[in-house]
Amino acid sequence: MVRELLSHGYKNFSRSPIWGKNLVVNIILGLLAIYMLSMMLVFGVFLLEVVEQVAPNSEPKKVINGIILYYFGVEFLMRFFLQNTPVLFIEPYLHLPLKKGRIIHFMLRKSFLSAFNLFALFLFLPFAVKHLLPDVGAAGALGWIGALLGLVIFNHYFGLYFKKKINEIPNLIFILLGSMIALWALDYFQLVQFSEVSAWFMNQFISQPVLAVIPVVLGLGFYQANYQFLRNNTYPEEISAKKASSKIRGDFGFLKKFGRSGELIAVELKLILRHKRPRNTLILSGLFLAYGLFFYPNESYQEMEWVFLFLGVFITGLFFINHGQFMLSWQGGHFDFILTQKVNIKEYLESKYWMFVASCSIAFIISLAYAFFGWKIALINLCAFLFNVGIGIPIVMRMSMFNPKKINLNRGATFNYEGVGAAQWLMVFPVLIAPYVLYAPFLIMGYELVGILLVGVAGLVGFLFHKKVLTVLTEALKSKRHKISAGFRAQ
Repeated sequence: MVRELLSHGYKNFSRSPIWGKNLVVNIILGLLAIYMLSMMLVFGVFLLEVVEQVAPNSEPKKVINGIILYYFGVEFLMRFFLQNTPVLFIEPYLHLPLKKGRIIHFMLRKSFLSAFNLFALFLFLPFAVKHLLPDVGAAGALGWIGALLGLVIFNHYFGLYFKKKINEIPNLIFILLGSMIALWALDYFQLVQFSEVSAWFMNQFISQPVLAVIPVVLGLGFYQANYQFLRNNTYPEEISAKKASSKIRGDFGFLKKFGRSGELIAVELKLILRHKRPRNTLILSGLFLAYGLFFYPNESYQEMEWVFLFLGVFITGLFFINHGQFMLSWQGGHFDFILTQKVNIKEYLESKYWMFVASCSIAFIISLAYAFFGWKIALINLCAFLFNVGIGIPIVMRMSMFNPKKINLNRGATFNYEGVGAAQWLMVFPVLIAPYVLYAPFLIMGYELVGILLVGVAGLVGFLFHKKVLTVLTEALKSKRHKISAGFRAQ
């Protein structure tokens, strides 16, 4: 049976039209994975020497043990955005006289064949062999390696389980974001030094190797949790019911009082929450609100304050950049239907504009917490916010009309490059560079504050004339709507 399932998986992979269409991209991704694994292995071989150079007066074992938990935390975030859930499509097998448990076990075990699971082993195993084995002996080294393998298993299956549960409970992403900020705050204010916690944690497996079974058991526990979840949620009648009537996450009835634009915003929000790829853009935008924590507290950036304007534009505008670049592509599958409805194109664009303004406003309000690091950061973020709502959003909306490509909302988000064209690669540059056109001359002349205020004033002027701008965008879309619709139909 396993041989048959492997054969079906290979045929599904090799015969997919997406694979043929994106052959070059897949080859590049494969070469990139090989390159990263090779670099991890080379870095792992010389990890001891690197530690001795970076921290010459520290014990290498303590330094490495101190970064283990940090590493797996970062790896978990990478898995969340980049790792696919088990790829074998289970639905066609459910009506066959096959044991569902065997298919699910196959899916879960097959999912473990991931490059992410090799990164930690390639990075840390050479260190264990070169340093730990002669220093603590075979038992201690095996305990440490066993714990490392257990953490890999735990991270893999916990990541899969978390991604499945977040589809049912979207608020989990806010819990994750809040937990990240709380842990960072505890570490930053030295209330809890996680490097010390990590070093103590890993040292226990050296001194008592038998404890290495704990992370392994935890990892296998989440394997079983994934198994039970899939077993309880993969019945043919449930799948057909979900297809017949998809789950509605919120009706956003309060938006109806804003007229037709409010109703269209509600439809857009439902599209975002019901489909993986647009939902991932929302989640990614929420997570990157914490991006400033890597820069604002760092003393080395206090002498490079010009970077803070980029951060302000990025933090307050990431959602409209990520989502807005596919403004028409999200609805490429039913764009003809939109054109046949009694929807005024200007109202359609207004709904997009005000949704992006709302997202920038929410991001800006949250970013006010960065005022803790100085009033100037709050001022920069305010000016960046004004620039985004007055100039950045119209730029992205206009560039999204350049030869948009249809996106299949039923496909997953990971390594999915549907809808990505030249405009999507290029539009981020004017949004991030345009503020510096106004800011840089005054920075060079020594009037940095004037340059920052000018960026904000320019954005405010753009916002005051947003109706005129929307009229121009409406005429542009009217002139291109039939060409765009024909392009969607041809794809």
